[in-house]
Amino acid sequence: WQAEMIHKIKSGYDAMLVAGTGYGKSVVFEGLAALDKSRSVIVISPLKALERDQVREAEKKGLKAAMVNEDTIDANMWASLRKCEHHLYYVSPEMALSDGFVKLWQDAKFRARIQALIVDEAHCIDEWGDSFREQYGALGKLRNYVGHDVPFFACTATCSTDTFNVIWNSLGFGNRPFWGLDVGCDRPNLLFLTRVLQNTQNPVLDALNILPEKIANDAPRNALPKSLLYFDTIDACKLAVNTLRKCLPAHLRDAVQTFKATSSERAKELTWKQFSEGHIRILCATDAAGMGCNVADVEYTVIFDVPKSLSVLVQRWGRAARKRTINGTCLLFVPKWAFR
Repeated sequence: WQAEMIHKIKSGYDAMLVAGTGYGKSVVFEGLAALDKSRSVIVISPLKALERDQVREAEKKGLKAAMVNEDTIDANMWASLRKCEHHLYYVSPEMALSDGFVKLWQDAKFRARIQALIVDEAHCIDEWGDSFREQYGALGKLRNYVGHDVPFFACTATCSTDTFNVIWNSLGFGNRPFWGLDVGCDRPNLLFLTRVLQNTQNPVLDALNILPEKIANDAPRNALPKSLLYFDTIDACKLAVNTLRKCLPAHLRDAVQTFKATSSERAKELTWKQFSEGHIRILCATDAAGMGCNVADVEYTVIFDVPKSLSVLVQRWGRAARKRTINGTCLLFVPKWAFR
């Protein structure tokens, strides 16, 4: 299906793809870039952590990739963009609609160097476009600048019919040849469990059984299962970290950390790198460690309280066992009133 989608986009079709977390949607972006290195692919990406992760993955495959957001933009980056020196540019929606980028879109030479414009995690158009990040809902304006020469490609792991309609209308699909593909989101290597939340004041107490029953004072770090625990607030993350550390020998306490939006970009990059490499084993996170971030060997994803939408639930659970050869456990702890 990846090859089929690449073929359609290279044939000039607008396209939309729905494929589960960990299915390999980014192979479509990278495949386009690898097959035509004379032109760039622009990817609209929702999170800096995701941009960073995808740049790293693309570079591993021999592609030149760059992040374009308020932290990276400078005279050199504008010059690189103008000449399309990289095969892939991962761009925030705010930057894609900035005055500087609009000037680029209006340049016919620049447009000729772009082979596709991709909106990754396209469900954000529906979830965020009204208020949280209004620029997501305004991405359709790019049609006015890009014209009909550059294919638009939207992809997501979570897309209800209502969300599909919002994406269709927002991105102006239907005025060019269109190809849609839904390959499903089944993850047979994941086990899904829902439980009543008992400890409402300190929810992480309900999930202590993910830890080994006995932890020796000289236990290695990998004695702790690699886990992502999701909370709605930063304070809840901090409480969970403090609680879990009290359960561990002193040498393992720094294996439990927080990942939150208020940390500096350098801190988030370092934390995610250490989690990927296994130095950090348990990450208590807000949505900052959500969509698309790819750590292949997460054993548990745990969500406390009712997610804001089914999409959020699937995205968070989808961080588990992205390596197909391992199994993952997905836990959801919700208040008793959620059951009937």
